[in-house]
Amino acid sequence: MSFRNRLRREDWLGEMQTLCIVGLAFVGLATVVPIGWAMLGGKPVTAELSADTMTGVAGAATGLPGVTVAPGSTVEVQVADPSLHQQIAEALTSLPTKLVVFAMLLMVLRIVRRARHGDPFTAATVRQLRRLGVLVIAGGTVAGIVEAFAMFDLSRTVGNNVYAIWDLPAGWLLAGFGFLAVAEVINRGTAMRDELATVI
Repeated sequence: MSFRNRLRREDWLGEMQTLCIVGLAFVGLATVVPIGWAMLGGKPVTAELSADTMTGVAGAATGLPGVTVAPGSTVEVQVADPSLHQQIAEALTSLPTKLVVFAMLLMVLRIVRRARHGDPFTAATVRQLRRLGVLVIAGGTVAGIVEAFAMFDLSRTVGNNVYAIWDLPAGWLLAGFGFLAVAEVINRGTAMRDELATVI
């Protein structure tokens, strides 16, 4: 079968379902393995600090002619023997996002499975897509805030050098509103089909 003919297939729901399962497995491992490693005490804690707060770092020579560490840049430091507090803080700098991604993939998998084995144009599909959109928008935003606070707390424990950064969750907002838009398209299509059925 040629590539062009493959693109003309009726749907790719089977492949999408497989990708969701693989994604869930990957995110699950990426979440569990670092936590397990930290619990066994085999992982140093990495903290991000501002070069400005570290004496002699900003502007210091790096061994390359004319190259210096820019003021306001981020420097990563490692704590070889971290406390439990530091381990928890480091885990919280990435764990919330992983949990949101895992929940998102799980909900997408349920939607794809329902569409593959039944009628996708139902009120249940619309509800699931709306919940998914709200989860992505709210969950992604909250995850970013929690991670910023965790970064702030972790940096505070490393020589009292306070550093944290929080970016506008543009990607989460775009994805969330995209899911909500798809939900409304399906909702409109379902309503039109119902209206047509009553006419016929």
